Order: sequence, then C-alpha cells, then structure tokens
Amino acid sequence: MDKNAIKKYAVWARNELIDRVSNRAEEYEVSAEADTKADSIKGVMLSETEKKQRAALIAKIKNVGFDQVMEEVAYTWFNRFIALRFMEVNDYLPSRIRVFTNEKNEFQPEILSEALYLELEGLDKAKVISLLESNQTEELYKYLLITQCNDLNTSLPEMFEKIQNYTELLFPNNLLKEGSVLSCMIS
Repeated sequence: MDKNAIKKYAVWARNELIDRVSNRAEEYEVSAEADTKADSIKGVMLSETEKKQRAALIAKIKNVGFDQVMEEVAYTWFNRFIALRFMEVNDYLPSRIRVFTNEKNEFQPEILSEALYLELEGLDKAKVISLLESNQTEELYKYLLITQCNDLNTSLPEMFEKIQNYTELLFPNNLLKEGSVLSCMIS
C-alpha cells in the first residue's frame, strides 16, 4: 500500500472539497451578511427545505465563520465518502449495491444502474423514476448517495447522522466527472 499516495490524495481531497462546498454556498448567495428570508436566488425559487437549510447555514456562519463551516462540511463529506468506500470494498453495505464502482471496480456507480431496485429507508421511488426519465444523473446520484447515508444511520449513527441540514445543501457538484474527488478516490 502506497501511504504517500493516500496522504497526497487526502490533502488534495480536503482542499478540493472545501472549494466545492464553498462554491455551493456561493451558488446560494450565502455569507454572514446574507438575508435568511430569501425566497429565491438568482431568479430561481427555493424549496421550503432549501430555505430552512440556507437559513441554518447562514446562522452557523454568523456563529463560527464561513471558513470554519466550509471546512466542517468538507470534512463531513470526506469522512462519509471514505466510510462508504471502505464498506463497498469490503462488501459491508447492507444493500450489497456498490455506491462508487461497478463489479469490475470501475468508476461507474452500480447504485445508478440499480436505482429502481434499491430498498433503502426513505427512498422515494417516484422521485427516482422522475430523475431517471429526465436524465438528471448528477441529481439522481446526489439523491441516492444522501438516501444511502441516511439509511446507514440505523446501523452506524455516529458516522452517518441524518442529512437534512445545510450539509445536504452544500453537497459538492460534479462528483461523477473524471478528476472529481470520487474518481480520484477510486483510482
């Protein structure tokens, strides 16, 4: 095992995730001075859930600072990704469906091809079908990954506390792209 490669990846992934979650915060126009009562951002209406998550995020930033919150969220996502990968490699996932790779260990998440057959607590099959039909692969992957994490809360509550707060709002974009934190983790 090349420990230097792991160390190098961990440092890079930390910085990359901080950048990604910070970009998500910017997309939602989040800062310590932001209006917590906004109904829309850049002309796009926010859902009630997004409004609550955004308000909680702004309150947290006012309390501890933007950089601290971004680092905490990046750390949370990094830990979850690593834990899921460990469980995937060792066949510990209760669903037995791989989250990041296919059976050949290629970066082609089996969870996407098996989305209609997943049995996870809280999984909305109608939402899965809608995302599949509209070809929203990134959004589907985000939904499945968050649902998988929430489902694991039952067996591993310390590692996978329910994601219903601003951590979900700051879920990094473009995780399925070549060169993403996830594709580099696999390689």
